Order: sequence, then structure tokens, then C-alpha cells
Amino acid sequence: MIYQRHIPREELFSAQLEMLMQNGRLATVIAHLIGVVATVAMFWPFLELATILLWAAAFLILLLLRSLQMSNALMEHRYRTRPKRVYWQLVTGAALTGLVWSCVYIFAATRVPVTLQYAFLMLIVVIVAFSMGFSVVVREYYAAYAFGALWPIAWWSLVHYWEQRSTVLIGFVLLAFCALLLVVSDRVYRSFRNMIALNWEREAIAQELGDLTG
Repeated sequence: MIYQRHIPREELFSAQLEMLMQNGRLATVIAHLIGVVATVAMFWPFLELATILLWAAAFLILLLLRSLQMSNALMEHRYRTRPKRVYWQLVTGAALTGLVWSCVYIFAATRVPVTLQYAFLMLIVVIVAFSMGFSVVVREYYAAYAFGALWPIAWWSLVHYWEQRSTVLIGFVLLAFCALLLVVSDRVYRSFRNMIALNWEREAIAQELGDLTG
């Protein structure tokens, strides 16, 4: 048996998917559940309670379906047998989750006070930033989520500048923040890749030494 110095590309990709689903399955639900509770608490005096609860229930169902999809992929090892399919399912789910937040912001922007609007935007930014810690192991997954949550809000703010002059500043700040997220997430992503490759090399060396000893 000859020791391989570098992890095969396909195996690295599968390891990234596995790490994402193991770390992100529960963290995704918890982070967004906190966001849903905070949103309901902020908006119920200004929006119809039935509308808010219906949105919250639909969003939680989406999160539970995504968590179930990750659990099944882990149990059946689909990240090894069909990694590209699992990859696109994860990226699509992340984009849909991000778009939920941006759509809620745009819907509520003209229906709630400005201060509450800004508080809700800060909530979205905090959730997006927090999500980097457990989802950036697959860079495209995190990018789809972050841009789905922030990009529509940024452009909506720029287009509706005549309603609130401050939205122009918000739009440009969000665009700059998205660019910053790309740079930071790329560096963190490379660190995760290096960590996975290093762990694989250590396991390969240990297996090689065991075979030689045997």
C-alpha cells in the first residue's frame, strides 16, 4: 500500500458535505428558531397575528424538512454515493431560507416603524454572520444563504430611496457587507479545507503504519 500525500478531490468534497450536515443540521434550526421567535415578538403589534403565525409555521416546516433531508443523507451516506445531488439540495435549501428573511423584511418595511425595521435588519445580519461558523465549510452553501438574505434587501433599499433617504445608505452598506462576507468566508472556507485534508493525511499515515506493522 502506497501512502497518498493528498486527499482525493472526490473524498474531500464528500467530507465537506458530511461536516456541513453534521454541524449545521441542529445549529440551523436553533439559530432560525430564535430568529422566528424574535420576529414574532417584534411584529405582532403591527401586523395581523394570523399572518405572522402562518409565516412562522411555514418557515419552521421548511427548517424541519431541511433538517430531515440532512439526517437522511447522513444515515444513507448519500454524501458519498450521490454527492452532487446532496450538494445542490443543500445549496437550494440555503438560498430558500435566506430569501425567506429578505422577503419578510421587504413585506414589513412599509408596515412597521422605521426603528423596528432597522432592528429587524440587524437581526437578519446577526443570523447571517453567526451562520458562517457552521456552514462555510461548503462555501457556495453559505454564499447562497447570505446573498439570499441580504442581496434583495440591499437592492430594494436602493430602488426605494425616495420613500426613505436613509435606505440609500443601508443599501450600500449591505452591498459592502456582502463583499466583506465573501472575503472572510473564503478564508474560513480554506481553513476548513486544510483542516479536513490534514486530518485525512494523519489517518492515512496511521493506517499505513498499521499495515506495515501488521
